[in-house]
Amino acid sequence: MAGTDNSQEEMEIGMILENMKQEFPAMPDSMRAMVEREVAKQLKVTSVSGHPKKKGMAHKSVIAALVAAMTLGTTVFAGVTYRMRSSQNGTYGADIGMDAPEGAAAADTQAAAAQTAVAPEEILPVKLEVGYVPEGMVKIEDETGKYCYPDAMYTGGVSMCLYRMDTGDDKFELSFGNVVAREDLTLNGRSGVYLEFDRLFEDEIAFNQRIYVAFTDVHYVLEMFVASDVTKEDAIQMAEGIRLIPADAAEATDCVRAQDWSAYVSDAFSEKEEGGEYAESSPEVIAKDQMKTHDIGESFPVLDYYTEKNEGLSVRVADVAVYDDIHVLDQAVLDSDEREELKQETDANGVLLPAKIDYVKHGDGVETVSEVVDTKEVPQKLVYATVEYTNTGNEAISEVLFFGTLLRAAEQGDQMVIRSETPGEGDAWDEAVANGICHFDEMYYYDVHGGERGNNYIDSIAPGETVTVHMAWFVPETDLPYLYLDLNTGGTGYAFEELSQQMGYVDLRQM
Repeated sequence: MAGTDNSQEEMEIGMILENMKQEFPAMPDSMRAMVEREVAKQLKVTSVSGHPKKKGMAHKSVIAALVAAMTLGTTVFAGVTYRMRSSQNGTYGADIGMDAPEGAAAADTQAAAAQTAVAPEEILPVKLEVGYVPEGMVKIEDETGKYCYPDAMYTGGVSMCLYRMDTGDDKFELSFGNVVAREDLTLNGRSGVYLEFDRLFEDEIAFNQRIYVAFTDVHYVLEMFVASDVTKEDAIQMAEGIRLIPADAAEATDCVRAQDWSAYVSDAFSEKEEGGEYAESSPEVIAKDQMKTHDIGESFPVLDYYTEKNEGLSVRVADVAVYDDIHVLDQAVLDSDEREELKQETDANGVLLPAKIDYVKHGDGVETVSEVVDTKEVPQKLVYATVEYTNTGNEAISEVLFFGTLLRAAEQGDQMVIRSETPGEGDAWDEAVANGICHFDEMYYYDVHGGERGNNYIDSIAPGETVTVHMAWFVPETDLPYLYLDLNTGGTGYAFEELSQQMGYVDLRQM
């Protein structure tokens, strides 16, 4: 009789799995196969409580729970459904997390929370499929989850990342400030949250929108960074069309990289100092004798960003000039968006208009937001550098990445400090921010393009060959006495990076 019982059980399972196609929404074949395997496994093994299933149990209810968990993005256990939610914190603060519905029994929510905790190795890798892309938006080559409009490549659009909820789906929790709008969402049955953040400078593209979506069926949370050049409606429709497809180990190379939530939380807290402030990864103040510098015309070795060693490449800043206009720039190497931007910064003769400096009063992000309280104009200058890269080795070097960043540094006694305008007694502002094209520390212009993206790469340099690159930056005239050029490809204008200190800065103060 045991053999008869097993056959009957298998027939029932087969019928139920076939009925799934009619009773539940359509899903990709790979997802359907996973659901069917899980349903069959759950129906044939002992129950969650550890007791054998009773003959004649309601198979359909088991399937409904499993399919709901795998297709609707909520964690279902003991009658408890976890969903993502948001709540207000003060006037401009917002908290988001995962909650059980009101009225759920404490024992059930505790059991459900225990059920959601999955070890990282038990969470399958996933492929990310995007069902809707706003008209005109393009994918950034093979970068998963990154899309831009052609006129704002790498500066706007949408960028996605995933968190693997290895500590349990219910452990997802974040807090934000400067939130001017929020909305709880239901996206194709999944729960999510939309946030819009305050934009201080309306004329610049900023990633001022965020969408979170709970994929509790596969134990992931999707985070979408959305720029101001994407409408809320398009962003939400894009989020609604996203699918995370579990993949076999053999397919893992095509899957999305995800960060364990436990590691994210650990990193966030380990960075905090005792006083609650985040530790700086690179200092803003160093001893003057640590400030290694090179003169204009001096050649020095380039250190590779990853190996921190010289790979047979040297660099020399042959010349630096300062201009009041943009006639020295080759307009042909600029895209249409950059050419239009320069029109806004120059008069009909190409002469630079004054730079605008905004004086910002910072808000606390909860009860107040930051605001511009004063503005002034200062003359704007174009800094134009002729930079020579030479292969000093015996073999050709291909795909040579180059980058130039301007650092503003000032001497204070026996120290060098990152220079910025500071408020005086009685001033009602906290920070001075250069607006427009002089806002950027990285090179605005370069006339050599290469690599797969046709950007700041030299395709190849033969042994003994020198390739010349022209770089340009726009700066307020008041910054000229403090400029140093950082040619480390990982350099920043906000701190003294360790590798930059090893390579040395080119002193532009005497140009």
